[in-house]
Amino acid sequence: MKTLLFAPETFNLAETTRMIEVAKECQSEANCVFMGYSRKFADFIEEAGFEFNYLAPHLTETDIVNIMNFDQMKSFKIPFTYDTLKIRIENELKLINKLNPDGIIIGSTISLLISARVKKVPLIYVKPYAYSRAHVEGALFMKDSNPYLKKLAQSFILNLKWLPKNIKKLIEEYDVKDRFNYTIDAMSADLNCITTPELLTNNPDLPSDSIYVGPIFANLNEEIPTQLQQLLETSTKPLIYCSMGSSANLQLIFELLRNFDGLDVEVISPMRSYLTEKQIEQLPVNVHLYDWLPAMEVQNKVTACVLHGGEGTVQTACLAGKPFIGIGLQKEQEYNISCCTKYGNAIQIKKSKLKDQYLFKQNLQALLNHSVYEQKAKKLQQELKPLKGSKIAAQELMQFLTTVTK
Repeated sequence: MKTLLFAPETFNLAETTRMIEVAKECQSEANCVFMGYSRKFADFIEEAGFEFNYLAPHLTETDIVNIMNFDQMKSFKIPFTYDTLKIRIENELKLINKLNPDGIIIGSTISLLISARVKKVPLIYVKPYAYSRAHVEGALFMKDSNPYLKKLAQSFILNLKWLPKNIKKLIEEYDVKDRFNYTIDAMSADLNCITTPELLTNNPDLPSDSIYVGPIFANLNEEIPTQLQQLLETSTKPLIYCSMGSSANLQLIFELLRNFDGLDVEVISPMRSYLTEKQIEQLPVNVHLYDWLPAMEVQNKVTACVLHGGEGTVQTACLAGKPFIGIGLQKEQEYNISCCTKYGNAIQIKKSKLKDQYLFKQNLQALLNHSVYEQKAKKLQQELKPLKGSKIAAQELMQFLTTVTK
């Protein structure tokens, strides 16, 4: 039986649950072990029955905020120092020596891009399509821009060889420079399992190291709280599920939830842990706060959603057949939302416009009152339903590992 090491950044709920779902599909053929630097969502891993290795240096809340700011382009300073990355790599090398895995499956755990290559362990990345090589090379990239600007942008992105100095220093020290020729490929693996459906990317031509697997999202064994179940069953008003994922911040969530004031809807939000008690007291009476909720089970029972553009969150809404308003917090999320606005099941609001309560309320009313959004959402649901992303990803990575070890 093969051994697989799963390594999401475990402060990221979407990454963590995505890895759990793939591991569940692999466990009949492999011993699946997890690692991470945060215990924020590690309980979900252990509750699913998998071993979790909590490696040092442990991430602090400040570290997580810095990583999120870098991810959302609020800061261009890499959130890891040379010393931190060096310690991470050394501890990963020790774990790899101990486990001797046949493959390593990552989320955005950048240190493993180096340590896996040092140990020559096949690396698999379960990742979105947005801003991958396939996306930038694709015919639809910057489709509505001036053709000259599009060509210039493609050439610049595809030929850029910049890396943060800490990363550059480490890949030279560990002698893996040949795996980091271009910036766009730095976050690429030996096999890239693309979770964005081809139906939404409209690009059938992927590089040879990439394959579509389809939607993968949380399937947690958590019950809907009794109080919420009663609301879902008895409310005569439209029910709105509102979640900004683990990449949101306190002030943004507070501002967003206040936008529901005066609207004839009931709002269900699993964002309580992000807010202070003082902020909670200032929220409209139609906002019902909870901690973590089983997203699919709840979204199956609501009218529509208001979401950030994280791929797992968007895919959950799509497979629940619910139209949504998307508020992207970074470029990848904006792209995920734009795919759905083009399909017709979503409305996009720029993060910078979130303070405009009139605009928000106008868009929510349009989502609820124009039946075309619901019709498109139901159509997309039926088209995506046959895709079992976690099962396809497990089959593809196991086949890949069989091939590379022959």
